[in-house]
Amino acid sequence: MNKDVKKILIMLAFYALSAGMLYNFQELWMGSNELSVKTISIVYSICALITVSIIFICSNLLTQKRLRRFISILMYIKVLLILALFLLNTSGLYFLIKLFIMIDYVIDVEILISVYPLISIIEKDDKVFAKKGIIYTLFYYIGAIISALLLGKVIKGVEISYNFYLLLSAISLLIAYIFLRSIDIYKYITIEKTDNDIMDKLIKILKKDKISKNYLLYVFNGNISYYAINSLVLTLFINNINIEPTNASYILLFLGILSSIIAMIILNKLTLKNNYINIGIKFIGRLLTYLLVIIFNNKLFILISIIYTRLLSESYSHVTDAPYVNRFSQDLQLSFCNLKEMVGYLSRGIGTYICGIAITVNLRFAYLIALIFVIIQIYFAYKALYLKNKEDLK
Repeated sequence: MNKDVKKILIMLAFYALSAGMLYNFQELWMGSNELSVKTISIVYSICALITVSIIFICSNLLTQKRLRRFISILMYIKVLLILALFLLNTSGLYFLIKLFIMIDYVIDVEILISVYPLISIIEKDDKVFAKKGIIYTLFYYIGAIISALLLGKVIKGVEISYNFYLLLSAISLLIAYIFLRSIDIYKYITIEKTDNDIMDKLIKILKKDKISKNYLLYVFNGNISYYAINSLVLTLFINNINIEPTNASYILLFLGILSSIIAMIILNKLTLKNNYINIGIKFIGRLLTYLLVIIFNNKLFILISIIYTRLLSESYSHVTDAPYVNRFSQDLQLSFCNLKEMVGYLSRGIGTYICGIAITVNLRFAYLIALIFVIIQIYFAYKALYLKNKEDLK
């Protein structure tokens, strides 16, 4: 693996560490600032919807030469936002708290979108695409473990609270920033065409591209299905399964770490030659657990569904996502990644809103919605794979 790709992955590890410490208890941090569950779900839904328009704008402004600088600026702004939220804790300034959380959310998404296009300038590979996701998830949950272990501890007279994690997050983010600045990405860029309407160019291509259309429909339906259950899972554990906050956090941490390990094993050892079976293991299994919850509606099957979904959440991305992203040349790949995330976050916002309502009204309703959309997701996943296999044979 190229040494600069390794630097980007190290940067991503520190970035994920920061995110784990920041977001692991963010729902509870918001709750401690007197925001209700409904308000929190609405905030996250709005975040996802705002993200769509911001991604579109960035798609038309960004080029390969601007990409590293763009990510650096976003990281710098993100540090300032985290420190501002630290100071706003228990201030009662709810509007500013919600506004800064929304801005941070949008920035976080745009940084993560930009990481693989940055890598692909140096090296384009399906397995590297998958490793990127695995590394992020692994170090995210390591950061989350640190926050869980420190919670409530007293160090030199200072009690570790949810708010303290914002400082730790900012420090880790600064380290990630240093690694990013050490990468000389420009030596890999030869001649770059200037195209201010790159998204328009991409959309014209997609009008005739049946493979990408089916892939994007797979992403749209899959995110609604996943986030209708999993967007506020910590709150779900506490309110619907009656698990203590600390225990709920440890369960999610364990599942997150284990999902990264499973994904790495599957990537290197257990990917079957038949990708129809690989997709089935991940999504038909998820469908069956959703169906069990709808039929029996008890805490055990709710727990099983979340465990199964989360354990395989990072697996098979080299089958379900990377081939469709890597079909595009470097000048179009960033825009396609942005378009994919626009679709993804629009559907994530819908799923999150459903989850917020269902947790307080009827969780079975959320599972019914999730079941419908995972069936549609499976259909488009298989159709995209069928068309991609036909293309490869030509």
